Amino acid sequence: MLAARRLILDGERSQANAIQQQIAKEAFTPRQSVAVRLLQALQLGKQKQSAKALNRIAGIDLRPLDKTTVQFYYRLQSDLLLQAGQKTAAANSLISLDNYLSDTQLVSNHQEIWGLLKASDLNTLKSYVNAAKRMQRTKAQGWFDLAVIAQEPDQTNSYAQWQQQYPQHPAFGLFTPDTSTDQQTLAQNQGDIIQTMDVQKVAVLLPLSGKLSGYASALKAGMEQANLGAGSNVTLTYYDENSLPMQALVSKAEQDGAQLIIGPLQKDKVEALLGVQASVPVLALNQIGNQPAASNLYYYSLSPEDEAAQIAQKIDQDGLSHPLLLMPSNNLGERTVQGFNNYWNGLDKGEATIAKFRSRDELLSLLRKTLTGNTSSGQAGQIQSLANMQNADSNHVDAIFMLASAFEAASIKSNVDMMLGDSPVRPAYYLGSKSNSSGLRPDIALALNGMQLGDMPWMLNKMPEQFTQATTALPGANGDQMRLYAMGYDTFALIHHLSEMRANPEITLSGLTGTLQITSDGVVVRNLLWTRYINGQLVSNDDNSTSTSPTLQPAQ
Repeated sequence: MLAARRLILDGERSQANAIQQQIAKEAFTPRQSVAVRLLQALQLGKQKQSAKALNRIAGIDLRPLDKTTVQFYYRLQSDLLLQAGQKTAAANSLISLDNYLSDTQLVSNHQEIWGLLKASDLNTLKSYVNAAKRMQRTKAQGWFDLAVIAQEPDQTNSYAQWQQQYPQHPAFGLFTPDTSTDQQTLAQNQGDIIQTMDVQKVAVLLPLSGKLSGYASALKAGMEQANLGAGSNVTLTYYDENSLPMQALVSKAEQDGAQLIIGPLQKDKVEALLGVQASVPVLALNQIGNQPAASNLYYYSLSPEDEAAQIAQKIDQDGLSHPLLLMPSNNLGERTVQGFNNYWNGLDKGEATIAKFRSRDELLSLLRKTLTGNTSSGQAGQIQSLANMQNADSNHVDAIFMLASAFEAASIKSNVDMMLGDSPVRPAYYLGSKSNSSGLRPDIALALNGMQLGDMPWMLNKMPEQFTQATTALPGANGDQMRLYAMGYDTFALIHHLSEMRANPEITLSGLTGTLQITSDGVVVRNLLWTRYINGQLVSNDDNSTSTSPTLQPAQ
């Protein structure tokens, strides 16, 4: 069992599978059967299939298990829930784990519990308080109650009551109530917009340590290059967002004289940012769902949700009404569908057709069944009409957006064309940044003819001078790092225009990542550059596509 766990964690799937198969044959007792299920869940989690993994270990009876196996169960369950984005539930598993740990293990477990609860959604926490109360889980209720208090404006009185109710609780010492009353948190600030045109000292919060340090270096290089190119006297001071709690980082930056804070980058750090007190504007480099609008808080990200919403907008602008989304069955596909639907469902055009696949063969099989009508789904009839002009009606699929590589997109288009035969009716094809690839073979590029691709101008070879500078600053950088370099470049370009663009959302900034605007809620909107494959070449109709530096455009 231990050998199989180690092999799974090291990514040695074939050896791990061989051991698992042997163990499964020999698993006769309840304890052995549970051990097999835990191994299977561990492997599914390693493959980022958290939902399946959690389903695999659901309903396990812990009573016959030894202490070490129970520890492994709760730790695995917590990791899978965290992978699925359920911070409060993950903390709940660690609270249950507490009963099976030694005194030396408890300290780190308590710190991990509190870190998860501090970053949890308030409404979710309140629901867990009620559930713990019903189940008479006093210790768990104490954890959730304290996390709720940590998000309240008046913490002192509530904390005093908490101490009386839970005098021996393990969370003692992990939380200190905020006694200041004269300053609002970032998320609560609804005062006047602070002007940014004269900012000279900027604090930048990035993950300078850890697995995202390479991305942080790319963002930093972009900001430094933009600062150098602008010839400005702005001072950029960098702080590791992993080094201190968010309130301590913001306080330190303000003490060091920062007039503006850029960052953090990680989503959980942005969530933590919302509860801090700050007297200067903050431009966060990520977004969370339903983020609050505040007068001194801005959001800028390169999220797949934003890009998908842009593609939905483009399909609508082109006058099309019945899109089919071909999405991989993974987290990126789910996020892309969510972003697309967030925009599309507000158009009152009906729902988009979604087709999810786990492999290329599965996708081609799905398309074959759908286009020939060999399936009982209602959506299939809409797509079937595409293949038969006599049956064509107002509900036929007229646009296909696929999340695929350029090679995959060419293969899919070729197969769809073959399935449609001589039908004169053809859908319009839309691709996003995932499909943008340089150095394509001529036959692949020609197979993409007619497809529209939206991406940042920077990645469409429209800014060769800056691209040369970037490759010098970041030799050997991959595509994601080059995109973050462009984001860093535009982030610096926005500094002196944040307040002006927010006050007048029609003002635009032509940047490396696209044409930028800022909504009245402080969200930086990035408009993609749209191109089309013609004779195997990407061609743009944008007259400003050859711009070589971010340029502010006045409101019309």
